[in-house]
Amino acid sequence: MKVLGITCGRKMSNTEILVKEALMGAEEAGAEVEIVRLMDLNIKPCTGCNACVINLFEKGGAGECVIKDDDFKFIDEKILECDGLILGAPTYEKAPPGYLKTLNDRMGPSHDMAFRMIAKKIREEKGITKGEGPDERSFKTRLVSLFAVGGSDWTTLALPMLQIFALPMNMTVVDQQLFNWVALPASVALKDEMLQRARRSGRHVGETLKGSVENAEYIGPQGVCPVCNSSVLELGKTSDKALCAVCGVKGTLKTEGGAYSLEVTEEDRAHSHILLSGKFQHAEDLKNFSLNPDPRMDEIPKLIEKYKSYLQHSRPESKL
Repeated sequence: MKVLGITCGRKMSNTEILVKEALMGAEEAGAEVEIVRLMDLNIKPCTGCNACVINLFEKGGAGECVIKDDDFKFIDEKILECDGLILGAPTYEKAPPGYLKTLNDRMGPSHDMAFRMIAKKIREEKGITKGEGPDERSFKTRLVSLFAVGGSDWTTLALPMLQIFALPMNMTVVDQQLFNWVALPASVALKDEMLQRARRSGRHVGETLKGSVENAEYIGPQGVCPVCNSSVLELGKTSDKALCAVCGVKGTLKTEGGAYSLEVTEEDRAHSHILLSGKFQHAEDLKNFSLNPDPRMDEIPKLIEKYKSYLQHSRPESKL
């Protein structure tokens, strides 16, 4: 069993220290461990071309990204190899740094578990033997522990954004933790309680991997959402309706004894974005709407002609 640590912070600062402490815990549980510093990699932004999704849906292909001249393949391979993941990120303006979101965007549609299962089924039904299909490692259950590190309590969107990273590949979140009030570089090394919490998390990942990952226990703080444990909600137009901002499940907001809870029916639960049933619904919606060509598609070249000559893009002067 292999546990990968991904740190999205500075070299040997708070996030990296906590991720390494967790990996030490995983190693104590018998796991093989490895760490990658995301800032060491060159990951280019997703261009939104949809080539990966079309390749999966129409050809039963591997859904590979068309961008080849960066380090995405490297980190992709590391994630596919691992059985468990410790993901840690500092918090910049209430959320993790943009380069984590860049990686998330590149992994999103191409690595969606339901999309890859659909591609596999297409290959089987059509008897496709040529070309590569989805990587079989995509379909194993991975455990993930999420660490968000902040210099204050301005960390509202930190854990939700980390949860979204785990969403496409259907990773099972077994722990998530906010480590606030560690602004100065490496100052978390003075916080024994935080270090112990991180090590416990890594040890839990390692121990769970030795047993039944399908019955993995969640040890993080309980959120308002009963499906993904997020506490970030989007309120509906009526006072009692709400939607989880992370997993998208809809429910009724209840208050009891001053505490909030989101009451979710079994029918609504099935539409959660972290469940395969919700992912398959998303795939159907894409095929039926966004990826279903409009009958007037041939009119587009003429309609966009006026935009081609409107304004010139401002660019920095060449230094050559």
